[in-house]
Amino acid sequence: MRDFILRNKGFVIGLFILAVFYLYLAHLGAYHLMDPDEGRYHEIPREMLMTGDFITPHLNGVEYFEKPVLQYWATAAIMKIFGVTEFAGRIFPALSAIGCVGLTFALGSMMFSRRTGFLAAAVLATSCLNLIVASINILDMALTFFMTGCMVSFYAFEKTAKKKYLLLFYIAMGLGVLTKGLVAIILPLGILFWYAMLTRRPRLFLQLFYLPGILAFLIVTVPWFYLVCQANPDFFYFFFVREHFLRFTTKMHDRFQPWWFFIPFVFIGMLPWTGFLFSLFSKKGIIRKSVSERSRFDIIYLLVWFFVIFVFYSISDSKLVPYIMPCWMPMAVLIAASVERFEQENSWLCHSFLINCVLCLAFVFALVGYVFMSNYLTIDEFIAEGGMLTAALFIGTLAAIIVWRKTRDFYAAAAVLCIMGFFFGLGLHDVQKQIHNNQSAYYVSQRINELNPQDSLIVNYGEFYHGTVYYTDQRVALADFKGELEFGLSHPSGEGWYYTGEELNDLWNGPKRIIIVVKDRYKDKCLSILTTPAKQTITEGAYTVLINK
Repeated sequence: MRDFILRNKGFVIGLFILAVFYLYLAHLGAYHLMDPDEGRYHEIPREMLMTGDFITPHLNGVEYFEKPVLQYWATAAIMKIFGVTEFAGRIFPALSAIGCVGLTFALGSMMFSRRTGFLAAAVLATSCLNLIVASINILDMALTFFMTGCMVSFYAFEKTAKKKYLLLFYIAMGLGVLTKGLVAIILPLGILFWYAMLTRRPRLFLQLFYLPGILAFLIVTVPWFYLVCQANPDFFYFFFVREHFLRFTTKMHDRFQPWWFFIPFVFIGMLPWTGFLFSLFSKKGIIRKSVSERSRFDIIYLLVWFFVIFVFYSISDSKLVPYIMPCWMPMAVLIAASVERFEQENSWLCHSFLINCVLCLAFVFALVGYVFMSNYLTIDEFIAEGGMLTAALFIGTLAAIIVWRKTRDFYAAAAVLCIMGFFFGLGLHDVQKQIHNNQSAYYVSQRINELNPQDSLIVNYGEFYHGTVYYTDQRVALADFKGELEFGLSHPSGEGWYYTGEELNDLWNGPKRIIIVVKDRYKDKCLSILTTPAKQTITEGAYTVLINK
């Protein structure tokens, strides 16, 4: 396998790049927006294009300050080119993921070898959680890209002492701040502080304070923050105090999970490479047996990178699975470096290859068992939606076992796993399509559009159904719920767009046609408020549409 790659290096690299772009881009327009996140992050850029206001983000017509502006700008620019489509809204996260793959190759090559860098890139590109998060229009993939850029830039500076890499470090940090806020400062600096302390080189951390870099950071970040504060005097408290300090230390967003919440997602999210994580505990593995001081520093760098992020979010009162995406790159490099160590030691350390095969096959059998036990998914539906994923894991695992037994070539087995990972990713997107469509407001919005709602008032009851704004191209009112729009609704832009139950009933019995959209779990409460029955009722999935005239 090694000889084949060396003889056809250009072809293999070209094929790999094409495979990555296909894996991350080809499917982006194949499914509808998943609420709430994708409805939100598609709608805000759309409203920017509609209003021409690129300083103050708006969602459903009201000010929305929970996140900074960079991804909104990028998505709006892409929508300007490709149109306001589901595909266009997902391009920026997907390109961010591809960028992470490239940075992984760069870091793996600098730390170990180009072969290790190539395998690390393949591991990251085909890992389950990376594929999923890259396919959703949320902010975490772009944040991961910019944080990864910080870490790779600093490592390049440490190895070369070239200040241009510190400049890149600060630019990447600034773009990260414009993507998701102060966490893009806290985490990189926290990682580098502990790295310097654990390697007993505190002066290395002090070298970070490079004036041209700090100025570059300020040039990137300050203009928008200044302009948005000028336009919105209450932005500073809401964004910096409420959405940073209070979000991290309290349960205000109802995202509390136990401290161990992320642990199972590390193992699930690294499929189909999870088993190789166990090799990191081996006495002969790369963590416990360093070949040089430089190698020891590199391993510490990767481990601190992982654990600072993992611990930071584990102790936070606000937890969502995509938060730990910046952990994925160091794990990919550690797995790739372990394969190189396997070859040196002529052994799958800690039986990691066997464990990986067992886990992949166990996942297959669990999926099949789930289908037979479920009462709402037929075999035909499972084959259509999850057949490729299941087949890829099953056939790929068996193929890797056969190749290993016949060749005893560690990289040949890893190459088979890379191919398996590619088809696993394609199958994962089939499953993801079904999940998105089941959690989308697209279908109910199409039923509303059939009612010609331009002269009607659409009301979301009990929740804000983001997709109804995007798919109906119409602002909606909220009833008995404010949620994330509470701040914006308190401004003049929100006047007349929120109703209590009593106010909704008065509106319902008035002269205007009212279209209420309500999910099943709020339906009874909504009906109990209305004193006159609906003239028309439409049911679409988990939604009910009530029309008064």
